[in-house]
Amino acid sequence: MNLFGFNISRATQPVAKKSLSPFAAAWLRGDDLDNAGAVLSNAYEQVVWVYRAINVLAEQVANIPFLFSSGERGRENLITSGPLLDFYSHPHPHINRFQYWELRVIWLMLRGECFRIPIFEGRKLKRILMLDPAQIQHLVRDHELVGWRYSGSGLQGPVESQLFLPEEVWFEKLPNPFNFWRGMPPLQVAALSARTDFAAASFMRGLMENNADLGIIVHTEQQLTDEQQEQILASLRDRKRKAGTADQPLLLSSGAEVTKPALSSADLQFLENRKFSRSEICAAFGVPEEIITTTDKAKYDVMAGARLNFLENRVAPLCARLEAEEEVTVRAIEPGAVGWFDIDSVPLMQEARRIRLTAAKTGFDMGIPFNELNRIFDLGFKSLPWGNTGFLPSKLTKAGEIK
Repeated sequence: MNLFGFNISRATQPVAKKSLSPFAAAWLRGDDLDNAGAVLSNAYEQVVWVYRAINVLAEQVANIPFLFSSGERGRENLITSGPLLDFYSHPHPHINRFQYWELRVIWLMLRGECFRIPIFEGRKLKRILMLDPAQIQHLVRDHELVGWRYSGSGLQGPVESQLFLPEEVWFEKLPNPFNFWRGMPPLQVAALSARTDFAAASFMRGLMENNADLGIIVHTEQQLTDEQQEQILASLRDRKRKAGTADQPLLLSSGAEVTKPALSSADLQFLENRKFSRSEICAAFGVPEEIITTTDKAKYDVMAGARLNFLENRVAPLCARLEAEEEVTVRAIEPGAVGWFDIDSVPLMQEARRIRLTAAKTGFDMGIPFNELNRIFDLGFKSLPWGNTGFLPSKLTKAGEIK
């Protein structure tokens, strides 16, 4: 199993109960997951929409090329080899460049913050270690941050429990108006919807395992003896042996009456209610439903519009946030370099640029200067010497001057 970027085997690795949820700990031990999954302890592991929404966002960011350049803005030169590319190919011996960005986004969505511990050898940055924010406590004295306390997870943790100075930690967080020192995760906002969806899924599971039967109530006018009760219970168990097996005939005596409860209107609507929970979870993480699941609105034009809106209004701002935080990492390796996500290389963004180019051409034919169109439509071209001059087709002549 790949847990937080590290490969863990059931048979060879002991489990630190403190660091894992009951669901994950039971999986690693090889226990039955039925009891472990009866209570919602970790929405990322137990609610499919939470898992998919976070992973779609993380995979999309990790799939965008992260490039390096040096020089002035607009005249920069790409860096295609050297220590920067060597380091980012494996920021940690157990983490490749894809997992590096993927884990960054996952921690921000789950905890609202990400802790990176830079490890130097001399003045050279050797690797970066990511720690679970839930195991880190901030230390404040006289209204100033003086350190971070990492509790660790025993011998199974990536590093032992210790105290870190503020300058020894690269800390990034999502805005939290209620706590100056810590971040607020989208998962906190989606917690109620996740619990609602989990309860609905548990109801569906119980219903299906019981052959869509809510059970049977046996009513008698007289008090039954223990032997009679056991006989009736044995007959009921024999009637419904397991899921997927047809019910067996049931014979009862002594004037017993069998009542079969029926689903209420609220029970029949719980599948529709799950759609609302899914919508709220997707809204909390900023991921369109059309991307993570198949809906009745998943048509080609709707999907294309949702994907473009997702890239421009969710992925691009998140990449800008990561770029700002990554500046300290890039300059620790090469002071004059800058790292940035090449969002324009995504095929969908290239298609959007082609549409903007068509609109810019229409404006250029109207006499609008190229540099002005380049700025308004954000075409990404360099400013041209002649770009401030407007041109009109030669076949046009000012009215009233024709002789």
